[in-house]
Amino acid sequence: MASSAVMTPVVLLPGSGCTPTRECNFYAWFGDAIEKTGRYSCTMKNMPDPHVCREKVWMPFIANELGGSNPECVVVGHSSGAVAALRLAERQKLKGIIIVAGDDSDLGDANERASGYFDRPFDWAAIRGNCQFIAAVGGSLDDLVDIDIQRRVACECLGLAAGRTGAEWLELSDRDHFFTPPFNELVDLLERNVSALSSSDPKPC
Repeated sequence: MASSAVMTPVVLLPGSGCTPTRECNFYAWFGDAIEKTGRYSCTMKNMPDPHVCREKVWMPFIANELGGSNPECVVVGHSSGAVAALRLAERQKLKGIIIVAGDDSDLGDANERASGYFDRPFDWAAIRGNCQFIAAVGGSLDDLVDIDIQRRVACECLGLAAGRTGAEWLELSDRDHFFTPPFNELVDLLERNVSALSSSDPKPC
């Protein structure tokens, strides 16, 4: 049994409107699955302002209530939560981030625009420099965030590539916006990228 001292803390950030958090999408399934390995702890809570997901509300909550200020944590963000993970990684060091169905614009949606995440450009260099690893996963059938947008964010903005552990893009041809479990591919993506860090010297951030 792995001791808590060597567990990697994982913070899960949900999409907009996903409340109660554990009852939505793949979230509870994923948290339970990674904790069963004995190698991770997973923190998720009901988010304040869950429908607009304002950056000015979420960032302090992520840091102070979810443990997102810990440079040894991995932040997994889904949809609007993926955008929050990107903004968090701009401002501080993290072990890694995993972006699930992420984007970098408000997609013409007034609610997304009101969140405040898209009122300035993303600092992609800062995000890359602050993370020991970055991974992203998208579904080719996603009808909320077009897969072309997800590919551009992952491959052009973040410099990820398929099969490149540490900077990995994973596209699943039979998945959409990841509304339902199971999500074994996400567990494997986490395991693969965290294991690569532990098997070599940490990357400079």
